[in-house]
Amino acid sequence: MITEQEILESLKILIKKSSEFSNVLLGSGDDAAIIKTKEELVHSLDISVEGVHFLEELIPAEYISYRSIAIALSDIAAMGAYPSFFSIGLTSNNEDINWYTSFNRGVERIIDEYQIPLVGGDITKERTNISVSVFGHLFNKNLKRSTAQVNDDIYITGQLGLAKKGLIEIKENGICNSPFIDAYLTPKVQFKKSKEISPIANACIDISDGLLNDLGHICKQSGVGANIYIDDIPITTDIMDLTYGDDYELCFTISKDKSFKYAEGEYFKIGTIIDSNEINIFDKGKPIEMKTRGWDPFKK
Repeated sequence: MITEQEILESLKILIKKSSEFSNVLLGSGDDAAIIKTKEELVHSLDISVEGVHFLEELIPAEYISYRSIAIALSDIAAMGAYPSFFSIGLTSNNEDINWYTSFNRGVERIIDEYQIPLVGGDITKERTNISVSVFGHLFNKNLKRSTAQVNDDIYITGQLGLAKKGLIEIKENGICNSPFIDAYLTPKVQFKKSKEISPIANACIDISDGLLNDLGHICKQSGVGANIYIDDIPITTDIMDLTYGDDYELCFTISKDKSFKYAEGEYFKIGTIIDSNEINIFDKGKPIEMKTRGWDPFKK
């Protein structure tokens, strides 16, 4: 039977790597970490649950950890911030040390790719759940959901539905070489674009639960509505790409009088904020109704 100490020993390479970051005064190994930080610390916590957010029997532990952390990092990007450090809480019933070694590879990939230290965490035995707590600092000004203005243009940062198609491919064929599977297993966090838009955007959210659902959060908290045009939205498979989620692109609004220049394919203007409490969807100029607006873990 595997012991907690054996699992902790497997984490040593991550602890050593993270202790080399200049903002980590005392890293994992004590009761708490000590971090040297600036003002206006941005924080987000995200939980990924086996059977709800991922299927452990289909996905190696390396991708479970990478994906779980990337999802949490995406919330930081949506606030107009960059990540500074993170911690992980892990529960697992797995008795194979190789599973934990694989899990650690995903964590190490995140540390290297985004240059952020892991400063602590906890582990216990139970059904697999990953809780990721991320801290960051602002690029420029904070981007909130509640500050969209009437007549703002609505943008997204990339194509919708890639991860949705990737999960379908995994279920049908297993993990193989596919850009869609890559989009599902290793979602890329939009920090570069967050930095670009942070000085000029009025409101922002990451698209985790479906475009319609997440744009709805902006509209509700800002007291506005929206017109969006399907012809202007880059979708992968079908109109349901607007509701599935797992995209981790950014949806944001910018005043029409702001200068926002970008290369074709970098950003997509998909609609306008209106003085209303509704999101109106137009397909080829005609209004359509969609019963499903997005993913909700509390609904079957």
